[in-house]
Amino acid sequence: MHVIKELDIPMKEHVAFRKCVPEDVQDVVPLIYSSGPAAFSFVFTNKTKSATDFLEYAFRQKGGEFSYDNHYVLLLDDQIVGAGSVFDSKRAKGFATSDGFNIIKFYGLQSLAVLRNGLRTEKVIQIPKTNEISIAHLGIKPELRGQGLGTQLIDFLMKESHAGQDEVFVLDVSEENPKAKSLYEKLGFKVTKVEESTMKNYYGHVANHFRMAFNGKRIRYDLS
Repeated sequence: MHVIKELDIPMKEHVAFRKCVPEDVQDVVPLIYSSGPAAFSFVFTNKTKSATDFLEYAFRQKGGEFSYDNHYVLLLDDQIVGAGSVFDSKRAKGFATSDGFNIIKFYGLQSLAVLRNGLRTEKVIQIPKTNEISIAHLGIKPELRGQGLGTQLIDFLMKESHAGQDEVFVLDVSEENPKAKSLYEKLGFKVTKVEESTMKNYYGHVANHFRMAFNGKRIRYDLS
């Protein structure tokens, strides 16, 4: 069993979680984008379309990395205040086809540049390998950060993954996001590799990223 290291975190009385639906797009896409705005903009923004334009389109589709069916929301008093994703290597194998199709359909003749930047970025922000489970696209509304909601979201995603004893949780965090890295370290994640990047264009960049892994125990929260 995987359990996050226990921390002294105040619990919210009305926290709940559920799978996303397409109608969540306006609430969830800004949270997904906030998990890596510079990298998303590097890949998906061009002269006519923004990264959030594409993420909104991709979110409404099914089967991709950015799709509604690959995300969960965190609700506080029935309002969406957080979102995240968890997936294993088997599920990730289907992303290339789904996301590639979405990119081609959305960008048309401009899709080649987007596909190229996406493939380059995957060398730094990687999909899970065999026996790995990725936690990704974590976002909490800015005004509610630092209150333990991120920890509860990560714990829920770990539980929802039904990870086996031999599986390891992994995530990638930008060196430009030290607060997130500090949180993950407090929860028991450890840096296993630093992926360096010099990727940059007019719209964004991909910073160096820390690959972090966790194979300890997960605390169960009573959210009833």
